[in-house]
Amino acid sequence: MAMRDTRAPTLADLQDALGALVEVVVAPHGLDVPVGEPLIYDPSGGPGATAHDVVLMVGVDASSATAVDALDRVGRLGAAAAVVKLDRAPPDRLVEAARERHLALLAVPAGTSWGQLLSLMRTARAARAPTSHGGSAEELSVGDLFGLANAIAATVGGATTIEDLQSNVLAFSSLGHPIDKVRQDTILGRRVPPSWSRVISEQGIFQKLYRSREVVRIDRLGPAPGGLDADDGRPRLAIAMRAGDEPLGSIWVVEGDRPLTGEAEESLRTAAQIAAMHVLHYRSAIDLERGRRAEQLRTVLAGDRPASIGIRLRLPDGVPLAVLAFACDLHDADLVDQAVDALEAVLTLHLEVFHRTAHVVSIGEFVYILLAADETRDPARMCELASELSEDAERSVKRPVVVGIGSAVSGLDEIRRSRSEAEHALAVVRQRGQRIGHVEQLRAAIALHRLQSLAGTDPELRAGKAAILAAHDASKGTSYVATLRAYLDHFGDVPAAAESLYVHRNTFRYRLSRLLQIAGLNLDDPDERLITHLQLRLLDERTRGRILDAQP
Repeated sequence: MAMRDTRAPTLADLQDALGALVEVVVAPHGLDVPVGEPLIYDPSGGPGATAHDVVLMVGVDASSATAVDALDRVGRLGAAAAVVKLDRAPPDRLVEAARERHLALLAVPAGTSWGQLLSLMRTARAARAPTSHGGSAEELSVGDLFGLANAIAATVGGATTIEDLQSNVLAFSSLGHPIDKVRQDTILGRRVPPSWSRVISEQGIFQKLYRSREVVRIDRLGPAPGGLDADDGRPRLAIAMRAGDEPLGSIWVVEGDRPLTGEAEESLRTAAQIAAMHVLHYRSAIDLERGRRAEQLRTVLAGDRPASIGIRLRLPDGVPLAVLAFACDLHDADLVDQAVDALEAVLTLHLEVFHRTAHVVSIGEFVYILLAADETRDPARMCELASELSEDAERSVKRPVVVGIGSAVSGLDEIRRSRSEAEHALAVVRQRGQRIGHVEQLRAAIALHRLQSLAGTDPELRAGKAAILAAHDASKGTSYVATLRAYLDHFGDVPAAAESLYVHRNTFRYRLSRLLQIAGLNLDDPDERLITHLQLRLLDERTRGRILDAQP
């Protein structure tokens, strides 16, 4: 039996387990310092930290002068590290104070929940990956998900995947165990293919898996989807991971060169308990990281750009960026928040699997995606991506989803422009009853839509010859607005304009001469012709009443 690593956890272990959430500002004695329990800072001076503890400086403003006094108190107690919240570079005096007191200083984003951080750090003390793949299941510990999958595969004896409740692959083993086509397709797509997922569901395997705490044995997954003559799958074991009664996902082990025996099932039961603890930690860390990035993305979309935010969002250098705006079409305003939350969740899940350079955030009724990829330069490809995402989202939120796409921009300084374009494109798409629109395909319609919005609030833009004709039509039952618009839309071609209205050309000419007299129009004046045509374009069902109201 392999020996388990029994050394005390170190500062390096803590940083590895918490990933990008925790930044080491200064570590006077390096990262191989043993760490004890995470504790909450007690400003009253009562019983506090002991040697090697990690102190969370709750209630301490890192930018204030009192922060140095707090570090001094923690350092005298012999703590290994202090954790502060920072939203900018740490003050020099704080860094120097930590160094003088031989105290490691760790920083977390300002929006981090102290309660969640405390829970994560307690879990992370056990967050060292196994030192061997040959131990028993009891020797598995919480480490990175891929290391955990490898450890389970070595212990149970077959290729392993760790999956969430939607059958997305969180991690898979890579120890060279034999796999079948189902496992191959699952790993390549980072989720169980929908066709196989239906097969598994129709056989009642998911139901059995999540209703039981026992290992489920599947001797054969087939028949293959579509009746294809394909490998129907090796035998496999599966078990749900749970936190209490709540299922978190599942572990699947494919039989390798040796049969999966009862001993393998017992090992898998133990592994599931350990994996559940790890996935809880993983989900909490991911939620914190998402929250941190969401706040940063809101800042960028608002037009601000704090220093190094591109690095924090992990945006690759020199790659164009674009914003996509998503919204649900709802008639019930009370359902907006619920729909937005569901839309944000499904888009986040999809992009984490297939587009790792994308970030998702909700603001008001919209869900925005910031995508960093060369494909943002291709409007057709972006529309394909938006269609794929919206179809996926509609299946989950059970509501129509509309999308507006902004143009590709060269850096974070221009992101606000791409966001504005995406919002305007979405507004036009909604107005037209369509689903998806790219700004490059809708520039003229967007300009008209913006002018339409402006005309709704500015009486001077609403007043004019077109409004006179609209008022005459409303009071006399004439059709002069339609006549003039047809004439201008067809560039003065009377036969074509008359045909579009299904009237005789002589009738059309008579109406045209009458409306010119009534409105006092001079179509030989290019400026008057342009403005009148524009006002007619703005005179739709939404603005007709407002334009009429503008008349004296």
